[in-house]
Amino acid sequence: MSYDKILNELGAESMSFETKQPRNSLQDGGEISEDLKKLLSNFQTAIVFSNGAKFKTPKRMPIGDNNGFVYLDIIYGLAPDSNNIYYKNEMYSNQINGALYTFGESGDGDQFCVNKKTGEVYYWHHEAKDDASSLFLIAPSFIDFFEHLVPDNDENDSKDDDDGIVSADFNF
Repeated sequence: MSYDKILNELGAESMSFETKQPRNSLQDGGEISEDLKKLLSNFQTAIVFSNGAKFKTPKRMPIGDNNGFVYLDIIYGLAPDSNNIYYKNEMYSNQINGALYTFGESGDGDQFCVNKKTGEVYYWHHEAKDDASSLFLIAPSFIDFFEHLVPDNDENDSKDDDDGIVSADFNF
């Protein structure tokens, strides 16, 4: 699969962050998927999206916008910085189920994760009241997830807080 067209549409940019001690494996010694490795090998650093990136979830979730989209702000990279994929997995190891590893983040701190055995992509809601309501299956694979990312450039997007009021007159 060629990531170039999607990366171009999303305005993908390589971005370095605060330098950290290098990490090069998951906590359990496991590996990230080959598809993700291929993508990251082109960038090394974290990938941010100047056009925004969003993913339409297969079914309604209590998070996301009114149209069923969740927003991806960053895909963690391999560079030895604060957004290194292995560093982030170490950071979240006590919060996210050990069967998963995180690869990206939404603007509000929720995580995008991959199941180490099945390759399925999950959305982890960090403010959920319990573990059972924190994980949502959103794609059968990383490739399927990535191929369905779209730019967040819709002016009529429900992410805006437009409640339909055009004007108001107050005479106090």
